[in-house]
Amino acid sequence: MIPLVSAEQFLSRIPQGVILPLEENDEINRTRVEIVLRDATGIIIANLPWLLDKETGEIGQPVNPQFADALNGICTDIALYRLSDAVSGSEDAREKYRDNMTLLAKINREYQGGLDGPGLQASAVVYPDEAEGIPDPRFWKKGRVF
Repeated sequence: MIPLVSAEQFLSRIPQGVILPLEENDEINRTRVEIVLRDATGIIIANLPWLLDKETGEIGQPVNPQFADALNGICTDIALYRLSDAVSGSEDAREKYRDNMTLLAKINREYQGGLDGPGLQASAVVYPDEAEGIPDPRFWKKGRVF
């Protein structure tokens, strides 16, 4: 699977001073960075399966612009968390990871609901019309609608 964020984008997004895995020649271990980026993309896809193109099985590019920047940030955060994950990892890192998972759930709800749901389905208002067999379930009492 092609990651949402490339290794170059990931390295340009993380702050200076972050400890990254190094190879013996003190270069950044790009193989490990690419692995965690694929893992992070997999976590995102597990939460947002509608990102996958049904024909190719890859993420449909470009990603919906409404969510693209947030998803790139989440992918970066998850990858960074997985790179530095340790048994004694900081509570701040775990809290940020939980916040990212909550945001993914919110994005999924936003995409699947509202007026711009999957397939751009729009909601419709149905008006009662006895001629077309749509009954009016409201009843009138003392001039008020209930």
